[in-house]
Amino acid sequence: MVLRSCCKFGPVSVLFRLGYLALLLLCVTHLRCARAETKTVVQKDAEFDVTYNDTVTSDNQTIYAFNHTVSRNKTEGVRVTVDVLSEGAESSPILFVVRQKQAVLSFQVPLILRGLYQRKYPYAHVGRTLCQPPTRTLSETQYFFVDVSTLSSLGTHYQLRISRVDSFTLHTDKKFSFTASPSQPQYFKYVFPDGVDTAIVKVNSEMTFPCSVMSIQDIQCPVYDLDNNVAFIGMYQTMTKTAAITVQRKDFPSNSFYVVVVVKTEDEACGGPLRFYPLRPDELIDAGNRSKTLDVVVSPAISSDVYVMGMLFCLGIFLSFYLLTFLVACVENKRMHRRREGLLNPADMSPAETGIPATHHNGTLRFSPYEYGSFADNASTLSSEAITDSIASDANYGYMERSLESVTGRSRQESLSSIEEDDYDTLADIDSDKNIVRTKKYLCVSDLARKDKRVLSKKYQIYFWNIATIGVFYALPVIQLVITYQTVVNVTGNQDICYYNFLCAHPLGNLSAFNNILSNLGYVMLGLLFLLIVLQRDIIHSRALDRHDLNALVRDQTEMVLLFLHFLGGGIL
Repeated sequence: MVLRSCCKFGPVSVLFRLGYLALLLLCVTHLRCARAETKTVVQKDAEFDVTYNDTVTSDNQTIYAFNHTVSRNKTEGVRVTVDVLSEGAESSPILFVVRQKQAVLSFQVPLILRGLYQRKYPYAHVGRTLCQPPTRTLSETQYFFVDVSTLSSLGTHYQLRISRVDSFTLHTDKKFSFTASPSQPQYFKYVFPDGVDTAIVKVNSEMTFPCSVMSIQDIQCPVYDLDNNVAFIGMYQTMTKTAAITVQRKDFPSNSFYVVVVVKTEDEACGGPLRFYPLRPDELIDAGNRSKTLDVVVSPAISSDVYVMGMLFCLGIFLSFYLLTFLVACVENKRMHRRREGLLNPADMSPAETGIPATHHNGTLRFSPYEYGSFADNASTLSSEAITDSIASDANYGYMERSLESVTGRSRQESLSSIEEDDYDTLADIDSDKNIVRTKKYLCVSDLARKDKRVLSKKYQIYFWNIATIGVFYALPVIQLVITYQTVVNVTGNQDICYYNFLCAHPLGNLSAFNNILSNLGYVMLGLLFLLIVLQRDIIHSRALDRHDLNALVRDQTEMVLLFLHFLGGGIL
């Protein structure tokens, strides 16, 4: 009968029936697999400040539904705390997803944080603060859901608790204490009050370690509050005991910001010890107790009026040195004017002031032992014959071997190219000049200066080129480094690359610590004053040379030190 049917319908009909039977078996198998893989989703209405103990597997998923009232004038933080109570949960972690109106937060428990050299630190206790987006209405009821799921076929026991953070908003000059850890970061909100444009956020702790990070972030979701993402946005600073960041209102359009405090998984960034390298790459390392108690306080910085008054006060102090120098210069100028009048009227001046030797009643010359070129003792006098011999000796061996006319008659504008720089003193000069050293009671520096002043002037120019070269190679790198590092700080927010007192940092424009630049004002102003003093003395000396002053001509060799003083003043600048 079967053979007769097969012959009746043909081989094509048999193949069609066999294919239909195989497709039917495949559909039945797929329905059985889908029925076996179907998860049970349970949604629960949950409340705040209630601890929920539950178990999750790959076959079931639990959703907790919360609602709370959000006010525009008051911001309350919401804290999610999760504990995993089952052992061996590292191989099958639980995923928690918090779905809000304008943000989504997800994290796994146990939370795995990485350190240097791919070290892995598991944390079974996790606490996170939910981001609170601002509301435009006066009061609004918002809903959020916490989804709990896992891929583990074994049951994992956990605890979930949602609580309100009453001290979520910081107040000016009011200290707040809290505890943070790598898996339980903390952040708070601060709103600029009226009349405050700049605030200083200070975080203190009595514990040096564990190392922690303070960050300032704008009011937006998500908030980066873990060790591996805290540097993604805003300004941040690594700390041990104290940290401070100056915040300006103009940098935050919402007139508010978040203060985020994160404890790092390792202390190497703060100079602390580093754990041994694990024997196996995937080995989990117990981090131990890394909780840290900290205090945060936000205080207003000085106002712009106080800032300007402080700068003017510093400027006034340095200007007082200018005023004092001007008064001294006026007194000195008056004294020099009287002295020049006395030179015109020698009868009214003493011999010491005029420089003209005094004579006895018998016509002999009288010299003071403290005057230049004196050979006599305090109470001795010389006859005119002795003086004549002494003058003749000075004419042969002394500094005045060139006549006054030859010294003053030579043009000072003569080209320096004709000066031989290899005009060194010889031993024969020492043999001849030692007589003047032996005969003088009080030796002057000009007695030892034998070089021509034009030769020395040309050689002293090397000071100028040395100072100019040093100034260029010192000033340019400093300016480049300041601009580069300030740009890096403004773009990345990493304040660890700068080393100054952050507690006393006062920004101005794009400069985060303008007071560090202002502190160099004293060097500039006093260095400029030093140059003015040297310049004034140089002008007096030049005028004396133009008048053919004998004292100026005698000291002409030693006055070359004025060039060195000019370059010293440039070095101070």
